[in-house]
Amino acid sequence: MLPARAAVGATWGNVMAEDDEQRGRATRRVSRGWSLVAGAILAALLSTIGVTVVTQLWNKPLDIPFQYAHTPGDDEQDATLDMMLIKNVKETGWFNTNPKLNAPFRQRWAEWPMGGDLLAYTVKKGLVETTGSVPLTFNLFWLLTFPLTALVAFPVLSSLRTSWTTALVGAVLFSLAPYHFRNGVGHENLAFYVGVPIIVLACMKILGPNSSLPSVAELRHRHAWWRIRWLLLGIALIGVTGIYYLAFLLSLLLICAIVSALAHRQLGRLVMAALFGAVGLATSILANLPTLLFRWQHAANLLGVPDRRPGVSEAYPLRIVELLSPVTGHRFGPFAALADQLYEPGRQGLATAQLGLIAAIGFVVAVMAVLLSAVRVADRQGESRRGWAFEARLGMLMVAALFLGMKGGFSRALELTGLDGVRAWTRIAIVITFAGIVVFARLLDRLRVALLRHGWPHPRLAWTSVLAVVLVLGVLDQASPVLMPKPENRARQWHADDRFVASLERKLPKNAMVFQLPVVDFPEHGDILRMSAHDEIKEGYLHSKTLRWSTAGVRGRDGEWQWPASQLPMRELVRGVTAMGFSALVLDLYGYPGNGRAQLNDLIGLLGPPIAKRGDRLVAWDLRRATPSVLGTMTAPGRRTLTQQLLDAPRLYLDTDTDPIANRGDRHTICAAGSLSLVNPGRRPVSQNLEINLAQRRSGAHAGQLTINSRQVPISTHRHPNVIHVVLAPGTTKAEITVVTPGVRCASATVDSLPSVSANLTPTSVAPS
Repeated sequence: MLPARAAVGATWGNVMAEDDEQRGRATRRVSRGWSLVAGAILAALLSTIGVTVVTQLWNKPLDIPFQYAHTPGDDEQDATLDMMLIKNVKETGWFNTNPKLNAPFRQRWAEWPMGGDLLAYTVKKGLVETTGSVPLTFNLFWLLTFPLTALVAFPVLSSLRTSWTTALVGAVLFSLAPYHFRNGVGHENLAFYVGVPIIVLACMKILGPNSSLPSVAELRHRHAWWRIRWLLLGIALIGVTGIYYLAFLLSLLLICAIVSALAHRQLGRLVMAALFGAVGLATSILANLPTLLFRWQHAANLLGVPDRRPGVSEAYPLRIVELLSPVTGHRFGPFAALADQLYEPGRQGLATAQLGLIAAIGFVVAVMAVLLSAVRVADRQGESRRGWAFEARLGMLMVAALFLGMKGGFSRALELTGLDGVRAWTRIAIVITFAGIVVFARLLDRLRVALLRHGWPHPRLAWTSVLAVVLVLGVLDQASPVLMPKPENRARQWHADDRFVASLERKLPKNAMVFQLPVVDFPEHGDILRMSAHDEIKEGYLHSKTLRWSTAGVRGRDGEWQWPASQLPMRELVRGVTAMGFSALVLDLYGYPGNGRAQLNDLIGLLGPPIAKRGDRLVAWDLRRATPSVLGTMTAPGRRTLTQQLLDAPRLYLDTDTDPIANRGDRHTICAAGSLSLVNPGRRPVSQNLEINLAQRRSGAHAGQLTINSRQVPISTHRHPNVIHVVLAPGTTKAEITVVTPGVRCASATVDSLPSVSANLTPTSVAPS
């Protein structure tokens, strides 16, 4: 009897001990969870304080956009596009369509893939609906990207074997990386790099020992999916925070999975990498459904939206010397001078890949660890937290990023898979930055162990002092004063544009249409002479409450009528847009040679004195006043006929073997072949003169041939232009140009050694022979 009671007592004791152990584990999990939450919130708070101090936010007018440049070639013109989309969201609820742009039609922005920025614009929607102000929303979002980045970086750093305190310092430094300020508000969606820590974590899991991830067999059980739930959620987050970061994730996962599979001699890592990649891709596809549906429902855009040249990844390569260079305009004079000596020729001050001192130290240590260690060695010997195997894996990830981003790197091959839209692979530097900060944080933890081991007096105070010094010096090193936003310098331009638009709105009826000259491309390629891209959006729509504007129709679509119309004599153009129902015309003189004096004189002669001016640049006329003199006694059916003639004007698109980006017939270099697309949007055949200019330049080419509608017509460099009479049926007519360029190999010929071709369509009443 006693043994039985003893056995029962022992069993009960074991059960109680197991319950106590389970409660202890649960308590530790809850405690760790609250610790992560507290650390993330503190990191976000410190990041907010940091960005407030380095930008001197208390001196900034938040109702003026942080970026509002009128500078040709400025690489921050995306700021204007961003504010346009925020205003679209404010006025229509989202940005897929906007009736205030591309008058008399509407802007259909759904064609441009925006799924990668879905989360960013969801946040902006909440901000603009709360504040009611486009520039304030624009500024606040950029400021919010700092604490949001720190909020995500802290738990990831903790997962990568850093202590609570070093993870805190690392998260703050990462949120204030040089990349953040260099992209600035001009590319504030890229500054929303909250998914980058997840990229590093996923790759480290793939490169790690077998215990770091469930096996493929374990995925049949729910607990395995529960174990990686946060990682999968983070990867889904990457799918809606930028196409660049999704491309970095997919390419780095592929490289790391291949390395890990070879090192461990297991294919399971390839399967896990495929799973992670599939989650990211599926999220991105769902986010881009509006674009996919638009393209499925509409014919292909002959101009390409977006368009990218082959080899575009070579234009913005990752440079190792740039990674380790001090930031542009460093606070410490010698460092600033050194940065000025290390920039890429022709791109002084435009570097985006500097890591900052903290991440640069981590980068060097990790790469050195790669040379001294390997994944297989770590697995065989049993990974020790005292060893450098973890740093070596981080180094492998950095080396993989280098191989992708450097000139002639793997990114060039990835263009063949459809990643040609990702052109600036130098931006993968932000992945290296986070990995470098992880390494540096672990170095700090080793320093802490050394302080405790050697019995320093007041070790807690010493450790806190070290962290404070690292944090302050790191922030000062990374945050260059020249990269800080200066809205006070933009205020004059902003208010001048605002007053100009307000004066128009006082004189024009609600929903009146305004035609803007010159006609410019959108999106991209819109800079002309002294105009920067998207200037016409700044000069009109951004400040407007009641008017509709002709600019910002997606090129290649229903706004294309403006291009042949803009080639008409000024009187015919004014007659046409007046008949179409436009109430006003705005002329930007900076978009014409000679500051637009000829165009200004023509319009004053036709329309009389302008109703509004802005400096020496913008002039506006009320077309309603000139309607009797311009249209005379034209009846309503006559106006509709004239309107339809403008809308149905034929148009032309040209591309060549050496310059495959199609345009509207402007000069292309050509080696052997070119292609013309002649579009007649009307319902009847039209007779046109096709004018082709073939220029010999420094080549040996003298002649070529045009093939259209089964006709073969010779073209020559001696005729300027070669005129071919054609009848264009409704729809698109294809024509081919062939040229013989002796003595060159087309694939490697320099631009100067090739001839060029341009084309144009003009009306004719002469029937083709």
